[in-house]
Amino acid sequence: MYLIRLCVVLLALVSGPVLADYHFDAKKKTSISDEEKVLAAELTEFLAEYEVAYNNQDYRKVKSMWSADGNPIYMAEEVPFPLYGKNRLDNYFNPVPGKRILEGIDNKYSKVRAKYVAPNVAVATYRLDYELKLVGMPAVAGWDRVMAVFVKEDEQWRLSAYTEAPMSAGAMIRKKMKEFPPQTEQQKADYKTTRETMKALSEAAVSEGFADFLEARKDLEPTY
Repeated sequence: MYLIRLCVVLLALVSGPVLADYHFDAKKKTSISDEEKVLAAELTEFLAEYEVAYNNQDYRKVKSMWSADGNPIYMAEEVPFPLYGKNRLDNYFNPVPGKRILEGIDNKYSKVRAKYVAPNVAVATYRLDYELKLVGMPAVAGWDRVMAVFVKEDEQWRLSAYTEAPMSAGAMIRKKMKEFPPQTEQQKADYKTTRETMKALSEAAVSEGFADFLEARKDLEPTY
């Protein structure tokens, strides 16, 4: 799993740019009810314990913090399909039995917000920042947005479903370029090549029928 995640980080250049950065103002805050504040605090406490177990690679403990229904859903950013069921989850945490793949991982969870969707069932969003190192490879770092479903069993919160929702590769690369601006002429040239490659790949991915799709809707007026 970690090898695939590393490949995703390194190959994030292939997605086309999007304009999500301009669709919202992250500084604007919506009100949070007292009930949601208490819920977020409870799940933050849960995630603090989960974080310690995950970073210690104590996957027995990690899996014990999942629902006892035996039917977890886990959607990792580096896997192209959702993982359903206990066997899939077991394999995700131990992809090559008997072989060490990971030297270390440091997950940090923050910015938890949540709401109840039914009694003892909650949906939460939060941020995951990670640093990891595979055996024989350089360390890498990144971050994800996460959405997860929690259920309360025996007065304890448990995970039931988990989804990593990273920003598009184009948006992420733009953020990284802004965070780490080029320092040399070679880096400037490399960044330029990256932008051009992203643009070319995103344009190449457009289907042949999209022009007809646009033509059929050229007079469409959005409703709000």
